Amino acid sequence: MRRFALLLALLLAACGDDKQHGGMMPTPTPTPSAVRGILTVEGDTLVFRTDDAAVRVGQSPLRLTLTDSSGRVVASQVPSGLSFLAGGGAVASGDVSTYALTENDGGAGRIRALELSVRTASGEAHVRLDWLSDRTLRVVFTAPDGIAPSHYADAWTLAPGEAIYGLTERLTDSRPLTNVPGFPPIDEIAPRAVGSLDRRGEAIGMLVRATMAVYAPFHTSSNGYGLFVAGTTPGDYDVGRTDPARLSFRFAAAATQPGLTYLLFAGTPAQVLDEYTAQTGRPFIPPAWAFKHWRWRDEHAVGPAVEVDGEAINADVAEDLLMYEALGIPAGVYLIDRPWAGGAFGFDDFQWDPLRFPNPEGMMRVLQARGYRTAVWSAALASGTAPGSNGAEARAAGWLAPGLSRWPDVPEAQVIDVTNPQARAWWMEKHVAFARRWDISAIKLDRGEEYVSAEPGDVFADGRSGVEVRNEFPVLNLRLYHDALRAARGDGDFVVAARAAYAGAQQWGIVWGGDSPGSTALGSGPGTDLGLRGAIIMQQRAAFLGFPFWGSDTGGYYQFKQRDVFARWLQFSAFCPLMEIGGKGSHAPWNMPTEPAYDAEMIAIYRRYVQLHHDLIPYTMRHADEAARSGLPIARPLVFAWPDDPAVRDRWDEYLYGDDLLVAPLWQNGARAREVYLPAGEWEDFWDRSRTFEGPLTITVDAPLEVIPVFIRAGADVPGRPD
Repeated sequence: MRRFALLLALLLAACGDDKQHGGMMPTPTPTPSAVRGILTVEGDTLVFRTDDAAVRVGQSPLRLTLTDSSGRVVASQVPSGLSFLAGGGAVASGDVSTYALTENDGGAGRIRALELSVRTASGEAHVRLDWLSDRTLRVVFTAPDGIAPSHYADAWTLAPGEAIYGLTERLTDSRPLTNVPGFPPIDEIAPRAVGSLDRRGEAIGMLVRATMAVYAPFHTSSNGYGLFVAGTTPGDYDVGRTDPARLSFRFAAAATQPGLTYLLFAGTPAQVLDEYTAQTGRPFIPPAWAFKHWRWRDEHAVGPAVEVDGEAINADVAEDLLMYEALGIPAGVYLIDRPWAGGAFGFDDFQWDPLRFPNPEGMMRVLQARGYRTAVWSAALASGTAPGSNGAEARAAGWLAPGLSRWPDVPEAQVIDVTNPQARAWWMEKHVAFARRWDISAIKLDRGEEYVSAEPGDVFADGRSGVEVRNEFPVLNLRLYHDALRAARGDGDFVVAARAAYAGAQQWGIVWGGDSPGSTALGSGPGTDLGLRGAIIMQQRAAFLGFPFWGSDTGGYYQFKQRDVFARWLQFSAFCPLMEIGGKGSHAPWNMPTEPAYDAEMIAIYRRYVQLHHDLIPYTMRHADEAARSGLPIARPLVFAWPDDPAVRDRWDEYLYGDDLLVAPLWQNGARAREVYLPAGEWEDFWDRSRTFEGPLTITVDAPLEVIPVFIRAGADVPGRPD
């Protein structure tokens, strides 16, 4: 009990005054320079500027226009675009009635803000503009006093040819196949060849949903700006779907978020991401070992143990270790997915299931001796009814989330209320003890985006409703697991890989791309190559959202049924920061679901690209350090390096891996060649040093099954390149 009390005290002290629902946009520290924000008046227009950008405020009616340092317009608000919904009707902003320039003490200097009073049909609304940096403008819009809006909204113009990036990892907002909460949408059950980097023409819901669940109310424009809506309430975007010349968004109001606050960023995609992560948190850097490949299975079967190195261990674990040794495949991270404990849910307590893992001490000794790090599955789900089970403890203490929180197939598995400090401390203590006892280096954090209420009547322990908690739940969840592993292992020797994330979560861990399909109908239908197509795009979507460390279930979580798909996915994953190989069914080249089952060609491909991924670790780590400083992703869309090249504006099937590698994966089953666009610069074929090219240039490249087209900047030194 004393240890629990101490752990709770440490957890609360670590949080301090940083309220868990306030961490989306930390209060910035102003630069110790002159007052930022110079106001001039040009006729009816107020110009509020810094050295790098300016906002022009039209007064009749209110309209904001963002310009860069040269005066070029990069973003233009629709006149009277700011509005709110109250009493069932929309109320638009009108003319500016008064304005004033105010100064506040920002700690390291003075912060200047432009305060506007704006006429509406319901009275005087309020707008505050202040520069948080020379490229970041904060906009705060609040309704007239005495008015309680249900929603706030804004709208911005879309220029011809302008591309909009970001918002979600998932490709499309398709309808759910059923009304069962947490069930994947239809486009992830029967995928289509739709979606690209550009979101124009889409309607996008900003409510975290399973299973491809990285979201942020943050978009970047090819025109030279970005916009991030602070807060956690649900919202929706219309990116030129209703009106091709208009991007609009609307977010629910809430007690702790009474107005609309957003940040406008001026700059290239790289500059915008730097500004965004400066405000929402710089990305967590995994240790070098986390960039080795991760081997896992959806389930390790119950059955007779097999002896490895003198220890009787689970037969599936034994098979992986022995085949890796026999085939010369290097060790990496070994992930043990659920079920690994007892109970109907396979996660009722923190004891290894003796039927499935009869000798955990021996198993851990063998894994460590062979050079593996060990990871386990976890989720903020309390399961079980037996005395001493997680579920029984959480229910007795009142630590379960309100409302919709039950697992449909196992009703006793319920979501833990991670807004409750006592529940967090209890869950953290269990993980710290388990990680220390078994030397667990990493956690694959599943769930956390479904079975969490978004209803206004469901009140969580911190007093907020589901409206405010649903989107932030993944952030609180990921931080909890980050803190648990840090307590168990110290700084720099752990990682949490999460399925769900929202803005700010990049501070606490890395992400993986949900239940990607290698076959349709949740694995029961034909094989598909569209899951791989989706993964190529999703990695780049995550890059725009400030998540530089991403990976997918190589071969698809739902079993691939085509040799090409597994081969091409292995090649793609080698050029992802996180390379994880596993899922339902067999994802092993010595036990293929295709013929031949023992596939010598596939074994060679598997070994080659796992080894290459390991060889690239020094290169990956160098770029990881840059990601931590500026948010710049490792795998990045070409528009980051060539923002003015229209040929790369929506080129989703190629990307840079770090500064020097251009990767052009194949994804279509049966393809043995593809067209590659090489942007400006000198390039060499990664595999053949004699082949050189001067971009911009489009070429056709042969790509037999064992080869992924990769090009290297001339003169660059990248490990793993063939002699």
